[in-house]
Amino acid sequence: MHISFDNITTFMVKTIDEQRLLDILGILRYNKGPLGATIIARRLEISGHDIGDRMVRNYLQILDNKGFTKKAGHLGRIITEKGIAELNAEKIHERVGFIKSVIQDLTYQVTYNHLKRDGDIIVNISLIGDKRLNTALKVLKSVYESGWMINPLINVFSAGYDVCGTAIPKGKVAICTVCSINIDGILVSRGIPTDPIYGGIVEVINNKPEKFVEIIRFDGSSLDPLELFMAKGMTSVLKVVEDGKGRILANYREIPASSRNEFTEFLDQISTLFKGIMMVGEPGEKVLGLIPSARSCGVAVVGGLNPIAAIEEAGIATKTRAIHGLMPIRMMKHLEEFI
Repeated sequence: MHISFDNITTFMVKTIDEQRLLDILGILRYNKGPLGATIIARRLEISGHDIGDRMVRNYLQILDNKGFTKKAGHLGRIITEKGIAELNAEKIHERVGFIKSVIQDLTYQVTYNHLKRDGDIIVNISLIGDKRLNTALKVLKSVYESGWMINPLINVFSAGYDVCGTAIPKGKVAICTVCSINIDGILVSRGIPTDPIYGGIVEVINNKPEKFVEIIRFDGSSLDPLELFMAKGMTSVLKVVEDGKGRILANYREIPASSRNEFTEFLDQISTLFKGIMMVGEPGEKVLGLIPSARSCGVAVVGGLNPIAAIEEAGIATKTRAIHGLMPIRMMKHLEEFI
């Protein structure tokens, strides 16, 4: 990150400060409006930075000086176009772990209420050519009917709309799908902590998930691992749909062993809309080949990008951004309503 640390006291470690500055920019980018130092400090705690309001104000002053943020009256700070460009910079080594902070921040903002079927959820967004929409929707339906789509709700936006900060260009449509990280957000809101650790690829045989064959840690990547695997063409979702054998996208998180019973009970409550839990391990038990840490249980969940990976496999190019932003669930409709 191209930031001078002359104004930071000498006892601080530069690499930690850089990550905190990037996390602050990430928090501001994915928030709907301005934020003050107190709220930013609380959200930084979620991503592992235990710093106070005063220190956050110091960081914000640095970001202001560099033009990455600016004041929005008494409401707090907002990110600037220059700040967004900094986050999008290709210096990946300076952004390691950034996706984990985005996940943690958006997880905190999920407000879905399963009883009222209301609230905000996290969505992925995929741009495709508008003339390929009908074919793409049929692919989505086949993935859903085969059981490898975590949620059947989608939304489709035509050219000219702005979706979570992404303008839909002429000749394109945007398909918004439900992100699997919503499960973490819903559980956190119930007081059940989860820790997303890996995004990966799972081998499926006879329609049964066998093991993770590829994994990337969320805290070791600047982009969503599932987005990376999909971009490299490493999936075979359509083969799984057609004959029950192939490779799908999935992610792995851990929960405290003491919360396992409550976790499984609540999953049953939301299962009418959120599916795709492949395995919930016992304490210390391997989950599709991965061993959980001490006093934890592993949980494997079908990746929310599997339907989009299937669209790509069908020869329809997409421009996809996983974990893109928040959308009211009432704006989403069952995919069959679009067919």
